[in-house]
Amino acid sequence: MRRPVFWEADVKHFSFDRRLIRGALCVLCGALAALVVVIVGFGGLKNFGRAAKFAAVLRTIRTHFVGEADLDQVTDGALDGAIASLDDNWSYYMDPAEYDAYLDTSANRYQGIGVTITQDEATGGFLVVSVTKDGPAQLAGILPEEIITAVDGVSVLGGTTDQLRALIQADYGREAQVTVLDAGGSERTVAVSCRAIYTSPVAYEMLDGNVGYVDIANFRQGMADEAIAAVDDLIAQGAEGLVFDVRSDPGGLVSELVKLLDHLLPEGDLFIETDKNGREDVMTSDAACVEMPMAVIVNAESYSAAEFFAAALHEYGWAVTVGQPTTGKARSQVTYPLLDGSAIHISTYQYLTPQRADLYEAGGIVPDIAAELTEEQAALFATGWLTPAEDPQVQAAAAALIP
Repeated sequence: MRRPVFWEADVKHFSFDRRLIRGALCVLCGALAALVVVIVGFGGLKNFGRAAKFAAVLRTIRTHFVGEADLDQVTDGALDGAIASLDDNWSYYMDPAEYDAYLDTSANRYQGIGVTITQDEATGGFLVVSVTKDGPAQLAGILPEEIITAVDGVSVLGGTTDQLRALIQADYGREAQVTVLDAGGSERTVAVSCRAIYTSPVAYEMLDGNVGYVDIANFRQGMADEAIAAVDDLIAQGAEGLVFDVRSDPGGLVSELVKLLDHLLPEGDLFIETDKNGREDVMTSDAACVEMPMAVIVNAESYSAAEFFAAALHEYGWAVTVGQPTTGKARSQVTYPLLDGSAIHISTYQYLTPQRADLYEAGGIVPDIAAELTEEQAALFATGWLTPAEDPQVQAAAAALIP
C-alpha cells in the first residue's frame, strides 16, 4: 500500500531537523573542546581568567585612553612587572632586543668594535683599556690608551658608556666612524666595522714558582673547553699548582660548570639540583682528575656557577679559597622564549653543593685566606689594568700553594 505523499514530506522535514540538531551539537561540542584546549593551554581556569582580565585592560586602554598608547610597550611593561613581582633577583623579562643581546652574551659574543673602555676624567671621553686581538678596532688601528671622543660625528665627551654603546651598535652590520685622540693629542677618525665579536672567557699565564694562573671571566658557552685547554697547557709547561680567578664572574651555564669540575675532580657528586616538586637531579664526576695544589680567588661579585665552582673544589679538599666573602646564590634559572621573540629568565631549580650545602642559606663562602684590594687596586682591577704581580689577592693565592 502506497503511503500518502504528505507522510514522505513529513519524514523528510523531520530528518532535516535532526541533521540541524546534530550539526548544532557538533559545533557546540567543538566550541567546548576548543574552550577546554584554550583553558588548559593557559594552565587552568584561573589563569584563563587572568589572561582575560589583562585582555580587558588592553581593550580598555585601546578604546578609552585619551593619550597615545603603544600596546606592545604596555605589554612589555606588564610582563616585566609580573616577573619583578616575584621578588627574585635572578628572574627577569627580556623584550626581543634584550633577548637577542642575551643570546649573544650567553655565547660570549657582543655587538661592537672590540674595545674595553673606561671613562677618562680629564677629557670626558672614553679611554681604550684594551683592544680585542684581530677585532675590528685593532684592524682599524685603534690602540690602547687612546681616547674615543666621537662616533659618526656625535661627540661622546661627558656621555655615559651606555650612550657610547648605543651609538656604536646603531652601526651594527656596517662601519662606524670613530674619532680617537692619541697620546700626543692628535685627533683622527677611522672607519671601524661593527659586528658580532667573540670574546674568550679564559686567560692564563705561568706565575713565579711554577704556579699556573687561570682567569675565568664567566661560565658561558665555550668556557669549559678553553679552561681545560689552559689547565692542560700549564701542566705541560711545568705547573706545580693552579690558581683559578673567578672574581666578579657572573656565572653562566651549568653544563660548562660541570664539564670543568668533572675534568678537575675525582669520582663523586658534583651538582645537585631540585625542582619545585622536590625531584632531584644529581650530576657526577668520573675518576679522572687533576691532582695538584689549587686555590680559587673569589669576591662579593663571584656569583652562581663561579661561586659554586669555588665551593665544590673546596668541599673536595682540592682547593683553598682566597679573597673576600661571596654573596650566596643557590638558584639556577632557565630561559623560556616567547612567541614574539621575547623571553623570561626565571628561577626554576634550587641547587646544592656536593656536600648538599645551600649557598644561600650558608650566606655564601667565607674564604680560607682573607685578602683585600685597596681602592686604587680595585679601580685598576675593574679596568683590567691590575697585573697578577701587583695583585695582592693573586699573590696570596699563589703563596698558599708554594711550599
